[in-house]
Amino acid sequence: MIRFIHCVKRRSDLTPEEFRRYWNSAEFSALLEFLGRLTDARKVERNLTLLIDMNTELMKERGSKEPFDGVLEVWFDNARIFDDEHEGSELNKFLEQMENFQKQFIDFGESMRFFTEWNPPEGSLEDPITFGFS
Repeated sequence: MIRFIHCVKRRSDLTPEEFRRYWNSAEFSALLEFLGRLTDARKVERNLTLLIDMNTELMKERGSKEPFDGVLEVWFDNARIFDDEHEGSELNKFLEQMENFQKQFIDFGESMRFFTEWNPPEGSLEDPITFGFS
């Protein structure tokens, strides 16, 4: 299982509430739904950081930066989506559209994107969609 993880920081000129309006908007939902269909993603999930005192305490305990404002995850069964056949494809055109929308509320320089590989524990028969804290 391959996962694309996007840890998102809001633009500094936006309040958390303004960021959440974009993040929870019907337009962003439609874009994510289309992304899932276009890429045959197994799962597209977005999470918002809780605005609670405990997150501030966790940050202070280790002297870390403020947490990300949201996390986007896209799950794929395999790495086929990374094949060269997607160059100049509908996917690339769509990703440009997605980026143009995200520019309104995401600070790309402070956000992080990366791919991970999910491997079930040895001997586990668990489905990655239901295993653990998903």
